[in-house]
Amino acid sequence: LEDLFRHLMREVKGVELAAFPRITWQQAMDWYGTDKPDIRYDLRIRDLTDLAREGGFSLFRKVAESGGVVRAICVEGGAAFSRSEIDDLTARAVRYGAGGMAWIALRPDGVYSILTKYFTEGQMQAILDRMEAAEGDFILFCADTLPAVRRILGQLRQDIAEMQGLKDPADYKFLIVQDFPQFEYSEEEHRWVAMHHPFTMPYPEDMPYLFTDPGRVRAQAYDVVLNGVELGSGSVRIHRSDVQQQMFSALGFSAEEIEARFGFMVHAFGYGTPPHAGFAFGLDRLVMLLLGESSLREVIAFPKVKDASCPMTDAPTPVDAAQLSILGLTPGEAVAKAGRQAARAAVDVDAVARLAQLSVPTEGRAEMAAQLEEMVAFAQQLSSVDTSAEAAMEHVGEECNVFRADVVQNGDAREELLAAS
Repeated sequence: LEDLFRHLMREVKGVELAAFPRITWQQAMDWYGTDKPDIRYDLRIRDLTDLAREGGFSLFRKVAESGGVVRAICVEGGAAFSRSEIDDLTARAVRYGAGGMAWIALRPDGVYSILTKYFTEGQMQAILDRMEAAEGDFILFCADTLPAVRRILGQLRQDIAEMQGLKDPADYKFLIVQDFPQFEYSEEEHRWVAMHHPFTMPYPEDMPYLFTDPGRVRAQAYDVVLNGVELGSGSVRIHRSDVQQQMFSALGFSAEEIEARFGFMVHAFGYGTPPHAGFAFGLDRLVMLLLGESSLREVIAFPKVKDASCPMTDAPTPVDAAQLSILGLTPGEAVAKAGRQAARAAVDVDAVARLAQLSVPTEGRAEMAAQLEEMVAFAQQLSSVDTSAEAAMEHVGEECNVFRADVVQNGDAREELLAAS
């Protein structure tokens, strides 16, 4: 796989690449805040939780004592940031989910930061040493839960690289990320689920933790990353039926569910499955990077535009009632026709434009009116369907592998939900 990419870079770009560095998923998340890091620049995230716990800054100490983490990024030469640039970084941190952003600027006249009031000179020096900071550098902090800190600092790291012009499109830095977790915990489903899919082979030495400590199990999975873009993913597939059955059991699948959802795969194991691994990469992403483009739309023959519409086919377009009726989604064309007639009399383009704070050009009024008519007609069709005999439900399909049953709540009346239409 690595030889393939090195061959492509040599033949297409005339670039000779050294061996690709390899890091684990854990290292990628801890060092860069993402599992697809851009390593054209350093800006490594470092952990300061133990040092923050010793200081007098109550926010840091409370986070550390409650099981969270305090981490930071050192920006070389960042002490030259203007006040507006620091405010912009703070606003970005808040937008990414932080409550704010503490920082240190190492200026020629000393350490400039509100944090100097809460840490002794020795404690502050320990922080600077951990961050490998020097005069002229800028350190920004984040204190929160581990997932939040990874997300926030990972985003800020990319923003700072943009600010400092560190993303050279002619510099190609490949990276292989491996040893992904086999499972991740779903807060929505309140259970462990497969991070990739239930056919990824775990490491043999991690099998004893399959049922006792699922978060500790590593998958033999790997990604190839180029300049912060995931080119593709792969893994060693499970090729032993006993391991596959254990995986299904760890995920909570019953024998009936296994047969219904994965019967074809399970039956294939009966014929013998050789050890095998796979990888699939996005050719469009690779071409985009080789051309120095920043959008996939530049390398796709018939791309959709930003609002997901297709200029060539004019999709998506309104679905008429006859098509919806075939799918069992409407009561029929007669109701649809009546709804459209009522809609034409009710639509007030000017009123909608005022409410939505939109400026509607004269040439676009007819099109907007037609779209609004379709929307109102569809809402009226829904309103005409008698659902009084139907039981309220939260899920269309039958729930499975859910250990905490959902309780159906009494929602708003349909008339209230459709009133805005």
